[in-house]
Amino acid sequence: MTKRVVIIDYGHGNANSIKNALNELGASSVYSCNAAQIESADYLILPGVGHHRSAMMSLVNRKLIDPLTEAVMIHKKPVLGICLGMQLMTKSSEEGGELGLGWVNAETRRIVPTDRSQFKVPHVGWNTVEKNLCSLLLKNIETEEEPFYFCHSFAISKTSEFGSTLTSMVEYDRKYVAIFEQENIFGVQFHPEKSQDSGLRLINNFLSFSD
Repeated sequence: MTKRVVIIDYGHGNANSIKNALNELGASSVYSCNAAQIESADYLILPGVGHHRSAMMSLVNRKLIDPLTEAVMIHKKPVLGICLGMQLMTKSSEEGGELGLGWVNAETRRIVPTDRSQFKVPHVGWNTVEKNLCSLLLKNIETEEEPFYFCHSFAISKTSEFGSTLTSMVEYDRKYVAIFEQENIFGVQFHPEKSQDSGLRLINNFLSFSD
């Protein structure tokens, strides 16, 4: 049976690249802000490119927060947050000082390296992530040899906030959360849709949740 994926349309996404990746995997996807389509979806993807405060205001203005929270927190639909989409799932962000969706117990902070000549902000480029053998998203991915594409100025660094939530880290000027996995809620700081074969396998692993 074809998996129905809704890519959340709130004006801050990278929908075409994500749709192309899903097409390669044989998944049926729509880019939508329609509450009924969110309710009927098998999987949700919360993309993100841009500013946290602007993104949250867009979610409010399009009346998406309640249907999304009901789908994710009550009906337990699998959701994948990508880059800014991952950060929106946290309690708050220093980018604009805005509250987030609060689905995970973490906060998003600005990347402030001590050595800015070596560690540029935004962090842009290919980086490997630490292997976590319990990770669903990293199944059958050799993380030491298969990097992912990052592009971000803000990140999550305090893993203690997550409690029992599974995390996988990336090393830059310090360690940051590259992936979190909490029941049906998945977040990736990088862009799997731009990360070639390893990114496709990660998205396919997400689509295997609940199989």
